[in-house]
Amino acid sequence: MDIRPAGDTVDILEKLLAPLHGRRILDIGCGRGSLLRALAERGASVAGLDPDEVMLEVAQTLVPKAALKQGCAQLLPFGDASMHAAIFLNSLHHVPVPDMLQALEEAARVVGKGGSVIVVESLSEGSFFDTLRLIEDETEVRQAAQDAIVRARRRGIVGEARRIEYDRIESFPDAAAFMARAVAIDPSREQRALAAQGKLIARFEALSEHEKGGYVLHQPLRLHHLKVPFTAKPAGTSAMFG
Repeated sequence: MDIRPAGDTVDILEKLLAPLHGRRILDIGCGRGSLLRALAERGASVAGLDPDEVMLEVAQTLVPKAALKQGCAQLLPFGDASMHAAIFLNSLHHVPVPDMLQALEEAARVVGKGGSVIVVESLSEGSFFDTLRLIEDETEVRQAAQDAIVRARRRGIVGEARRIEYDRIESFPDAAAFMARAVAIDPSREQRALAAQGKLIARFEALSEHEKGGYVLHQPLRLHHLKVPFTAKPAGTSAMFG
């Protein structure tokens, strides 16, 4: 396991999946398309999946050439071995817990034997998490995502090629900007954020590192680079890429 004091997820992904040029990469839970754009700018041929139609419309505008589909991670509308890699960037924990293992199996199916499945999940620690937990404590679902990875490895669906831990460092001019960031990730948090606003501001100011012009929070991440073994036989059929 590599432990890094800080790092940029896209740079790490580029090194793990190099060369990116021409590689077909699926972003599972692509949201507004930020990762899709970053990968496309580095030469990848990108596809994305998200259950939210509005998010997909934003992503399509951001990355016009991306092949985007609406759907769920546990039933991917992409063909067997149609991708070189599939990525869950802070999205596996949003899959219903009973379906997380199936989501990993589906990802293994669409990348095929020898393909890469990369899961990046926030850990339940760090100043960002400790501030956010006032409006949503994801400790249990984040642990469930880690447990699903362990089960997928034990069943031979994937093997772990590499594990990397590093910090996501975020800067905010004030607590209001942090609240806006938290709600942008999940709009359902808005009412809880408003109800806890006073406590949230106090905790934000107490836990942040104060720097000139703003506040800094740290969120530890764990990246699992999983590989589908050549003996794996994920089941399932669906529409082809694009």
